[in-house]
Amino acid sequence: MREAETEPIAVVGVYARTPGTGDDLDAFWDAVTEGRDAVTTFPDTDGGTGSGTDGGPDGGPDRVPRRGVLADVGLFDAEAFQMPPREAELTDPQHRLLLEAAWVLLERAGYGTGGDRATGRDGGGRPGGRVGVFAGAGLDYYLLRHILADPSIEAVEGLLPIVLANDKDHLAAKIAYRLGLTGPAMTVQTACSTSLVAVHQGVRALRCGDADVVLAGGVTVELPQDEGYALTPGSVLSRSGRCRPFLAGRDGSVPANGLGMVALRRLSDALADHDTVLAVIRGSAMNNDGGDKAGYTAPGFAGQVDVVRAAHRDAGIDPATIGYLEGHGTGTEVGDDIELAALSEVFARGRADEPLPLGSAKATFGNLGAAAGVVGLVKTVLALRHRTLPPLPGAGEETATDDLPDGFVLDPVARPWAVVPGVPRRAGISSYGMGGTNCHVVVEEFHTAAPEPAEDLAAAVIPLSATGPESVLRYRDALVEHLAARPGRVGEVARTFVTGRRVLPVRLSLVLTPDGPVPESLQDAPRRVARKAPAVVFAFGDERDPAPGALADLYARHAVVRDRVEEILAPLGEEGTRIRAALLEETPSAELAPVRLYVTQVATAELLRSLGVEPVAVLGHGPGEFAAACVAGEFSAADGVGLLRSTTWEAAVTAAVKPPSLAVVSTRTGRAVDPRTGRDAPWWQDRQRPEHVPDAVRTLAATVPGALVVDIGPGRSLTDLLSPYAGDGGPSDVVPVLPGPGAVPFLTQLGRLWSAGVGVDLGAANGADGYRRVPLPTYPFDRRPHWIDAAREKGTADESAAPTDPAGGEETLSRVLRIWEEILGLTDIEPDADLYMLGGDSFTLVRLAGRLSRSCGPEITATDLFGVDLTPRAMAGLIDELATTPRKEAR
Repeated sequence: MREAETEPIAVVGVYARTPGTGDDLDAFWDAVTEGRDAVTTFPDTDGGTGSGTDGGPDGGPDRVPRRGVLADVGLFDAEAFQMPPREAELTDPQHRLLLEAAWVLLERAGYGTGGDRATGRDGGGRPGGRVGVFAGAGLDYYLLRHILADPSIEAVEGLLPIVLANDKDHLAAKIAYRLGLTGPAMTVQTACSTSLVAVHQGVRALRCGDADVVLAGGVTVELPQDEGYALTPGSVLSRSGRCRPFLAGRDGSVPANGLGMVALRRLSDALADHDTVLAVIRGSAMNNDGGDKAGYTAPGFAGQVDVVRAAHRDAGIDPATIGYLEGHGTGTEVGDDIELAALSEVFARGRADEPLPLGSAKATFGNLGAAAGVVGLVKTVLALRHRTLPPLPGAGEETATDDLPDGFVLDPVARPWAVVPGVPRRAGISSYGMGGTNCHVVVEEFHTAAPEPAEDLAAAVIPLSATGPESVLRYRDALVEHLAARPGRVGEVARTFVTGRRVLPVRLSLVLTPDGPVPESLQDAPRRVARKAPAVVFAFGDERDPAPGALADLYARHAVVRDRVEEILAPLGEEGTRIRAALLEETPSAELAPVRLYVTQVATAELLRSLGVEPVAVLGHGPGEFAAACVAGEFSAADGVGLLRSTTWEAAVTAAVKPPSLAVVSTRTGRAVDPRTGRDAPWWQDRQRPEHVPDAVRTLAATVPGALVVDIGPGRSLTDLLSPYAGDGGPSDVVPVLPGPGAVPFLTQLGRLWSAGVGVDLGAANGADGYRRVPLPTYPFDRRPHWIDAAREKGTADESAAPTDPAGGEETLSRVLRIWEEILGLTDIEPDADLYMLGGDSFTLVRLAGRLSRSCGPEITATDLFGVDLTPRAMAGLIDELATTPRKEAR
């Protein structure tokens, strides 16, 4: 078998959202290790606990008032996913929950959620390559009980939007669409084994090269959540209201809602990219029982034996090396008996062997249906990470005596997971779907021997972004709080946030050092970035005597700075040595201050350009005219030094002076330099002309409207001179990139440029490529209600609720705006709002065409709408045109 077909698969991220714990992995692990029962008990009508069958909320004798409840299933951050509110309301909460999970999981793994990253580069070059999605969901109760039960919804929306928002076929594909993922997107449905089968399919996709990163998991949301469940003859549901897998007195499962997902990579790729590897999947297998069993819903002994053995063969391991089994464990007598018999057949242990611990997440959270298998995997990965064997809730009770086969044990409390010398801690996870699709996965601990950088970074920019200012501030606060509680390496935090977080419209940055966040960087306010990046102008000022050591840190961190400094100073001999010492050492020196200023500015400009900050124009002031001209291509860096040091016209004419390749504005004249002729050598020899700053600002505003001026420095003198002109027709802002010596001031200002929308390559600026991606706080969703209440009773839906489209008495634009608001679920839409900016897409356009045709008279097609600006005003104009002009003449 080829090596790629058996390569171990790294688990680089895990996610679980379960009853009683939300999506907090620490709370999840606490519930597991404490042996907690996270299932909710609803009070019965008699005021009892409702732990048996003596009545539920409706007083029925055959209802058990117990269920695993998932909090806040009606809340969703539609804006983060650019989803119109109305579409979010129509969408199955299972789809929405899994979409959020995919976003968070990618961030936990350090791989962001799409094309845009903090580097400013296109997503085609993002690390990780193709991301695939394999996922499944439970029965769509929301569609059945909330959407289709109200005929007015279909009458208004049409059937296709409802299908796209709810059908399982679109579960995985919608995740890929919303997050910009280009690997395979496949919905997997095998009943209770769905999510573990999704993991198995993801392993195969990685091994055959279909994907480079895989998200695999499942979700179940049964509705309503606020009541128990009904017992029916032959049901697998528990009459006692407790799921007690493998224990005496077990009588079935308890339904529960939840979801889980894991992020997977080929182990070789994960190690090469410095991922945090939580565990390794050594092998997996799946099969079906076929007809060799008592009935369609019954489990099959032979199939279970075969699938576990096949997984061991795929993993290349001896069953005797397995140290823990996460069983399927439905808690039914027949199901558990067959599972135990199958495990006994595979794990035939002698009396001298250590008993094999057996557990099931269903005892803690209930039966999570399509999510059960992957939640068991998450539980097992955490057990390996914590080196702890989890208990089985109920195993310590006196009534819980069991008739386990020899060689197995049910732990009543958590205990350390001892290791056998030479054998890693290793576990198996089983999941068996009703209908006979079985899956087993072998997972083991992982400890990397790869060396890490010996030293941490001295400082780095940490980019943060969100859809709104409150969210990005919460994001920053969460990160600061996390780092205070769990200090991490600066390089790891920088690597994770730069390569692993999506760039959203509202931005904020902080600068991190080993001592924590730089206080000055925490004072910044969020900035909303315009769709178009601001035009950048480099401004070079007249700081007469740069601070000693102004370039020391940047010279040490960036080869481009070193190269440019040495290129300029090498021809100067001893003089260059003295200038270098003044630039790099904290020794005061007034010698050759103009040359030191020039070298500092040219090298800093070169560094910014290497980081993606490219100017469209330059502005020169005083001695800064020389560096501005050099950056604009008027002469070489070496000739610039010659011009600075020349004292006569004859010496100046030896410089090779050319017309500029960029727009150049000079405060000496207040005008732009003629791009055809440039400035001759005598112009540079004459340095006594007065400055015309107001005129230069007006010229700059006319040349580059709304420019973001970057003061190349050093110091703030030019920033202080130009800042009064910012706004009101002048520059949009002035940012000094070298307000003081050292890397921290430079990185702080670089972060501010990024926050303003400039395409800064923060990855190159930080230099954190050799550091690991590590789990850190993820995006703080601003979840809001997006929910359609269930119809009151079957057959009593209020069909009159469907809005009508009267054409009379309403101007065309008003009608168009109303229809936009109804279809998008928004209010106060402006006449010139862009459809795509509001979260609409091509299918929204089709829906608009249908509604506009019914409301406004003339027949309108999506093709017609594609021919105009996608704004209410343009659509209203088209409708008026079609209403008064025959179609053949109207266009």
